[in-house]
Amino acid sequence: MLSDDLINRLIRYPRAVASRIRILRLRICGVRFGRKCWIRRIHVPRNPWDIALDDMVALDDEVVLLTTGTRGAGPKLLIGRSTYVNRFTMFDASLNISIGADCMIGPYCYITDHDHGAGDGPISAQALVEAPVKVGNNVWIGAHAVILKGVSIGDNAIIGAGAVVTTDVGPGERVAGVPARQIGGGRQARGAPYSAGLTRSHDLGPGAR
Repeated sequence: MLSDDLINRLIRYPRAVASRIRILRLRICGVRFGRKCWIRRIHVPRNPWDIALDDMVALDDEVVLLTTGTRGAGPKLLIGRSTYVNRFTMFDASLNISIGADCMIGPYCYITDHDHGAGDGPISAQALVEAPVKVGNNVWIGAHAVILKGVSIGDNAIIGAGAVVTTDVGPGERVAGVPARQIGGGRQARGAPYSAGLTRSHDLGPGAR
Protein backbone atom coordinates (compact mmCIF):
# COMPACT_ATOMS: atom_id res chain seq x y z
CA MET A 1 0.00 0.00 0.00
CA LEU A 2 1.26 3.46 -0.87
CA SER A 3 2.04 5.72 2.06
CA ASP A 4 0.04 8.91 2.62
CA ASP A 5 3.17 10.99 1.96
CA LEU A 6 3.84 9.26 -1.37
CA ILE A 7 0.23 9.72 -2.49
CA ASN A 8 0.40 13.44 -1.68
CA ARG A 9 3.66 13.74 -3.60
CA LEU A 10 2.17 12.01 -6.63
CA ILE A 11 -0.68 14.53 -6.54
CA ARG A 12 1.56 17.51 -5.89
CA TYR A 13 4.46 17.15 -8.32
CA PRO A 14 2.46 17.50 -11.58
CA ARG A 15 0.95 20.68 -10.14
CA ALA A 16 4.44 21.97 -9.36
CA VAL A 17 5.52 21.40 -12.98
CA ALA A 18 2.38 23.16 -14.24
CA SER A 19 3.08 26.08 -11.88
CA ARG A 20 6.58 26.54 -13.29
CA ILE A 21 5.25 26.52 -16.85
CA ARG A 22 2.65 29.17 -15.97
CA ILE A 23 5.27 31.35 -14.31
CA LEU A 24 7.52 31.10 -17.37
CA ARG A 25 4.69 32.08 -19.71
CA LEU A 26 3.58 35.02 -17.57
CA ARG A 27 7.17 36.17 -17.06
CA ILE A 28 7.68 36.26 -20.83
CA CYS A 29 4.52 38.39 -21.07
CA GLY A 30 5.87 40.87 -18.50
CA VAL A 31 4.75 39.82 -15.01
CA ARG A 32 7.57 40.30 -12.48
CA PHE A 33 8.10 37.26 -10.28
CA GLY A 34 10.28 36.75 -7.23
CA ARG A 35 11.76 33.41 -6.23
CA LYS A 36 9.81 30.23 -5.47
CA CYS A 37 6.33 31.49 -6.34
CA TRP A 38 3.47 28.97 -6.60
CA ILE A 39 0.82 29.70 -9.22
CA ARG A 40 -2.29 27.66 -9.99
CA ARG A 41 -4.76 28.37 -12.81
CA ILE A 42 -4.95 32.16 -12.50
CA HIS A 43 -6.15 34.85 -14.93
CA VAL A 44 -4.27 37.93 -16.15
CA PRO A 45 -6.71 39.55 -18.62
CA ARG A 46 -4.35 42.33 -19.78
CA ASN A 47 -1.35 44.55 -18.92
CA PRO A 48 0.85 41.86 -17.33
CA TRP A 49 3.73 44.37 -17.08
CA ASP A 50 1.82 46.19 -14.32
CA ILE A 51 1.97 43.18 -11.96
CA ALA A 52 4.79 42.26 -9.54
CA LEU A 53 4.87 39.26 -7.18
CA ASP A 54 7.55 39.02 -4.51
CA ASP A 55 9.29 35.83 -3.36
CA MET A 56 7.17 32.83 -2.36
CA VAL A 57 3.80 34.33 -3.30
CA ALA A 58 1.14 31.63 -3.74
CA LEU A 59 -1.98 32.16 -5.87
CA ASP A 60 -4.65 29.48 -5.90
CA ASP A 61 -7.14 28.53 -8.64
CA GLU A 62 -9.11 31.22 -10.49
CA VAL A 63 -7.41 34.21 -8.86
CA VAL A 64 -7.76 37.25 -11.17
CA LEU A 65 -5.00 39.88 -11.47
CA LEU A 66 -6.62 42.70 -13.44
CA THR A 67 -4.87 46.00 -14.18
CA THR A 68 -6.26 48.84 -16.25
CA GLY A 69 -4.93 51.89 -18.08
CA THR A 70 -1.62 52.98 -19.54
CA ARG A 71 1.67 51.49 -18.40
CA GLY A 72 2.96 53.13 -15.22
CA ALA A 73 6.49 53.79 -13.98
CA GLY A 74 6.12 50.95 -11.45
CA PRO A 75 3.70 48.08 -10.83
CA LYS A 76 0.05 48.90 -10.26
CA LEU A 77 -0.45 45.61 -8.42
CA LEU A 78 2.21 44.44 -5.96
CA ILE A 79 1.82 41.33 -3.79
CA GLY A 80 4.40 40.93 -1.02
CA ARG A 81 6.62 38.09 0.06
CA SER A 82 5.02 34.84 1.28
CA THR A 83 1.46 36.08 0.81
CA TYR A 84 -1.16 33.45 -0.02
CA VAL A 85 -4.32 34.22 -2.02
CA ASN A 86 -7.13 31.67 -1.98
CA ARG A 87 -9.48 30.66 -4.80
CA PHE A 88 -11.59 33.06 -6.90
CA THR A 89 -10.21 36.26 -5.36
CA MET A 90 -9.95 39.28 -7.69
CA PHE A 91 -7.59 42.26 -7.63
CA ASP A 92 -8.78 45.18 -9.80
CA ALA A 93 -6.13 47.90 -10.06
CA SER A 94 -6.07 51.06 -12.16
CA LEU A 95 -3.81 53.16 -9.87
CA ASN A 96 -2.07 51.13 -7.16
CA ILE A 97 -2.87 48.14 -4.95
CA SER A 98 -0.09 47.07 -2.60
CA ILE A 99 -0.37 43.91 -0.50
CA GLY A 100 2.23 43.36 2.23
CA ALA A 101 4.26 40.31 3.23
CA ASP A 102 2.92 37.20 5.00
CA CYS A 103 -0.74 38.02 4.33
CA MET A 104 -3.53 35.46 4.06
CA ILE A 105 -6.38 36.38 1.72
CA GLY A 106 -9.44 34.16 1.68
CA PRO A 107 -11.54 32.88 -1.25
CA TYR A 108 -13.92 35.08 -3.22
CA CYS A 109 -12.48 38.39 -2.02
CA TYR A 110 -12.51 41.58 -4.15
CA ILE A 111 -9.90 44.32 -3.77
CA THR A 112 -10.09 47.44 -5.93
CA ASP A 113 -8.58 50.93 -6.04
CA HIS A 114 -11.30 52.60 -8.11
CA ASP A 115 -14.95 52.87 -9.02
CA HIS A 116 -16.93 54.75 -11.67
CA GLY A 117 -18.16 58.28 -11.41
CA ALA A 118 -21.92 58.66 -11.03
CA GLY A 119 -22.73 61.77 -13.02
CA ASP A 120 -25.29 62.19 -15.77
CA GLY A 121 -25.38 59.61 -18.50
CA PRO A 122 -24.47 55.93 -18.53
CA ILE A 123 -22.40 54.77 -15.56
CA SER A 124 -20.19 52.80 -17.95
CA ALA A 125 -19.18 56.06 -19.65
CA GLN A 126 -18.07 57.81 -16.45
CA ALA A 127 -14.40 58.34 -15.68
CA LEU A 128 -12.84 56.18 -12.99
CA VAL A 129 -12.49 57.63 -9.50
CA GLU A 130 -9.21 56.30 -8.11
CA ALA A 131 -7.41 56.13 -4.75
CA PRO A 132 -4.60 53.71 -3.82
CA VAL A 133 -5.14 50.70 -1.57
CA LYS A 134 -2.47 49.53 0.86
CA VAL A 135 -2.61 46.33 2.91
CA GLY A 136 0.13 45.94 5.52
CA ASN A 137 2.10 42.90 6.60
CA ASN A 138 0.63 39.81 8.28
CA VAL A 139 -2.95 40.81 7.50
CA TRP A 140 -5.69 38.19 7.47
CA ILE A 141 -8.63 38.84 5.11
CA GLY A 142 -11.54 36.43 5.47
CA ALA A 143 -13.62 34.88 2.70
CA HIS A 144 -15.86 37.12 0.56
CA ALA A 145 -14.42 40.36 2.00
CA VAL A 146 -14.44 43.50 -0.18
CA ILE A 147 -11.75 46.19 0.10
CA LEU A 148 -12.69 49.44 -1.63
CA LYS A 149 -10.65 52.34 -3.02
CA GLY A 150 -8.56 54.55 -0.76
CA VAL A 151 -8.39 52.06 2.11
CA SER A 152 -5.24 51.48 4.15
CA ILE A 153 -5.06 48.39 6.38
CA GLY A 154 -2.37 48.30 9.05
CA ASP A 155 -0.03 45.46 9.94
CA ASN A 156 -1.49 42.47 11.82
CA ALA A 157 -5.11 43.47 11.17
CA ILE A 158 -7.94 40.94 10.69
CA ILE A 159 -10.80 41.52 8.24
CA GLY A 160 -13.82 39.34 9.00
CA ALA A 161 -15.47 37.14 6.39
CA GLY A 162 -17.98 39.06 4.27
CA ALA A 163 -16.81 42.49 5.47
CA VAL A 164 -17.01 45.53 3.18
CA VAL A 165 -14.10 47.80 4.12
CA THR A 166 -14.66 51.45 3.18
CA THR A 167 -12.38 53.23 5.70
CA ASP A 168 -8.88 52.70 7.07
CA VAL A 169 -8.17 49.85 9.49
CA GLY A 170 -5.46 50.45 12.10
CA PRO A 171 -2.61 48.09 12.99
CA GLY A 172 -3.84 45.06 14.92
CA GLU A 173 -7.51 45.97 14.59
CA ARG A 174 -10.25 43.43 13.92
CA VAL A 175 -13.16 44.59 11.77
CA ALA A 176 -16.32 42.94 10.45
CA GLY A 177 -19.69 43.86 8.99
CA VAL A 178 -21.19 45.96 6.18
CA PRO A 179 -19.73 48.52 6.30
CA ALA A 180 -16.85 47.09 8.35
CA ARG A 181 -16.53 48.34 11.92
CA GLN A 182 -14.01 47.61 14.63
CA ILE A 183 -14.83 44.60 16.79
CA GLY A 184 -11.50 44.22 18.54
CA GLY A 185 -7.89 45.32 18.62
CA GLY A 186 -4.51 44.75 20.10
CA ARG A 187 -3.45 41.89 17.83
CA GLN A 188 0.23 42.66 17.46
CA ALA A 189 1.78 39.19 17.62
CA ARG A 190 2.47 37.37 14.38
CA GLY A 191 1.26 33.88 13.59
CA ALA A 192 -2.45 33.97 14.50
CA PRO A 193 -4.13 30.60 13.92
CA TYR A 194 -6.14 29.89 10.78
CA SER A 195 -9.86 29.22 10.94
CA ALA A 196 -12.53 27.70 8.73
CA GLY A 197 -12.95 31.11 7.06
CA LEU A 198 -9.40 31.15 5.73
CA THR A 199 -7.19 28.13 5.29
CA ARG A 200 -4.37 27.24 2.98
CA SER A 201 -5.91 24.91 0.42
CA HIS A 202 -2.58 23.63 -0.84
CA ASP A 203 0.36 21.74 0.58
CA LEU A 204 3.64 23.51 -0.02
CA GLY A 205 5.93 20.56 0.48
CA PRO A 206 9.09 19.78 -1.54
CA GLY A 207 8.59 20.50 -5.20
CA ALA A 208 5.30 22.35 -4.73
CA ARG A 209 6.80 25.58 -5.98
